[in-house]
Amino acid sequence: MSLIDKAGVYLGFATSHGVDESSGGFPQLVIDCEATHIYDPEVEDYVEVDPQELRAWLVLYGKNQKPLFNCDDVKKVFSWGGMSFQTLAEMDLSKTRFMFRVSPNTYKDDGSMQIDGIDVDTASPVRSIASLDTEDLQNLDKKFGLAKVGKKTDKPKPTGKPTVPGASKKKTTKEADEKKTATEATASGPPAPVKANAKKEEDTGSTTRDDAWKYIEEQIPEAALSEENRAVAWNEAVEKIHGGPDDDTLTGEEWYKVQQLVLNDNIPF
Repeated sequence: MSLIDKAGVYLGFATSHGVDESSGGFPQLVIDCEATHIYDPEVEDYVEVDPQELRAWLVLYGKNQKPLFNCDDVKKVFSWGGMSFQTLAEMDLSKTRFMFRVSPNTYKDDGSMQIDGIDVDTASPVRSIASLDTEDLQNLDKKFGLAKVGKKTDKPKPTGKPTVPGASKKKTTKEADEKKTATEATASGPPAPVKANAKKEEDTGSTTRDDAWKYIEEQIPEAALSEENRAVAWNEAVEKIHGGPDDDTLTGEEWYKVQQLVLNDNIPF
């Protein structure tokens, strides 16, 4: 029987199989796959081929004894329970038709082919672009810290603005300024000198992640800094202050510094 020498998606049967160890010492299923059909994209269906064969080496487990995608595919295709390699070795796989993908061998440049993986014979032969569902995408946001910087819609209204030293103040009217000046002029003695450690006091404080984000939103409107750029500035500030990503270990003082750094870098004081 000739060897498969063309890349593509095939249907076929296992003529023989065994379970052994890979070169790295991991359990693998070895199958001699006999092709009976190949998928023809022009007719969008499988067409018969002369019997051809190719051997598959499917490593089932990797480091830390974690199952690989091949393990899940073998369970699905051959109804293996996954509890015993001996059971898998002794199973009769020859009566189950399955799909397998063939591509050029990436380990040696000699024109040979390799089997990338197997699937049930009813699986789609055309690979589409995969995307996670909504719940998995939200979990991905949480994992990489994106969900922690708030959403554009349904934002909770702040219960009150945190007291932030150094924040910009509303301009007073001319009348109010004149009144303030007159009051200061009648006060006994000159105004108290600025303390030497005033700047240090302005740079200290404590807040939470949510309050810091809300305050930044209040101080920097979206017209001045888009939500996307605000998130970028936030993550850069966390990296600079914390030395790593937002991982729930920042202290209240660090959240305050993140808040101030974003404000200082994006609005004038």
